[in-house]
Amino acid sequence: MRFQRPVILTAMIGAAFAQTNMPVIGSAGYSAGIPLTVAPGQIVTLFVPGFGDMLSGPAKAPPGPLPVTLAGVSVAFRQGADQAAPILEVQPIKTCTVFAPPGNTCGSTLAVTVQIPFNVEVICPRCARPIALVPSQVAVSLNGVQGQFVDLIVVPDQVHFLTACDLSVSGPQSGLSGLPCAPMVTHANGSLVTASNPGRSGEALSAYATGLGQTNPAQTTGQPAKTDSGTVTVFGIDFNYHPNSLATKPLGPTLDGLPTYPTPLFTGVSPGFAGLYQINFMVPAPPTGVQPCAAPGTSGPYANVVQSNLTVSVGSVFSFDGAGICIQAGN
Repeated sequence: MRFQRPVILTAMIGAAFAQTNMPVIGSAGYSAGIPLTVAPGQIVTLFVPGFGDMLSGPAKAPPGPLPVTLAGVSVAFRQGADQAAPILEVQPIKTCTVFAPPGNTCGSTLAVTVQIPFNVEVICPRCARPIALVPSQVAVSLNGVQGQFVDLIVVPDQVHFLTACDLSVSGPQSGLSGLPCAPMVTHANGSLVTASNPGRSGEALSAYATGLGQTNPAQTTGQPAKTDSGTVTVFGIDFNYHPNSLATKPLGPTLDGLPTYPTPLFTGVSPGFAGLYQINFMVPAPPTGVQPCAAPGTSGPYANVVQSNLTVSVGSVFSFDGAGICIQAGN
């Protein structure tokens, strides 16, 4: 599983960016590097090194339509013309590293969680636009100071299962689960799937995610979803019963685009939230010999125990991600 967090590279290059007095995005999402890869409607956190001290604390958007300016921060998405990207949250983050100069071991990074506009052109390897005809870029502005634009690659989807480690969780909140970064996977009653409250064979569970792309009917950027519209992309699903497994890429479609692999019960937006998706799936019968998850509090730090005994992965040609969960063994 991939966890959204400030990466070490952000702290290392923060001082250099801060010297320009211009906000420059150093990394985003779950990795470092430019250009950044995003999807229509994706919720992603942009990290701007050296500018965290401009805020006294975090600021979150109020319920309802997302604002395009929050605590003096705005984000511009450029693809031909500029358009404002809605903001969910801004917050300062201290980034400490052994690579910083002596006496200055901590930097300050501004984390800006935004929604990529839905009405953007994506690359399409199977059609007439295998590359983007119009370059895509994004920039963060602070208190009216225009930031430097950085390049983007816009693809149909960038699947990310939400976990308790995400900087901004727009859906159900995490409870005690025993996992260091509990995935947001719930039972039908909304309770979190945990070692003490595991999923069961034949039960329908819901995983919450971002980055699944456009839906039909189409979504409006910055607006909470009104209905549970399904995704345009048909996603595959994979179930791995090895303990503590990472995500695996499901088999893709055939050349004619027909799915030849298992698919979730439903992939689409979650009503009442902007940019939040829901993946519904049925827990298959576990094979013989599946070990139960260790109960919270029964083992010490770094103990080699079963933290998850089923990894559910969802993906397409462009991206995939997974969530390690606990299911009841032997049922």
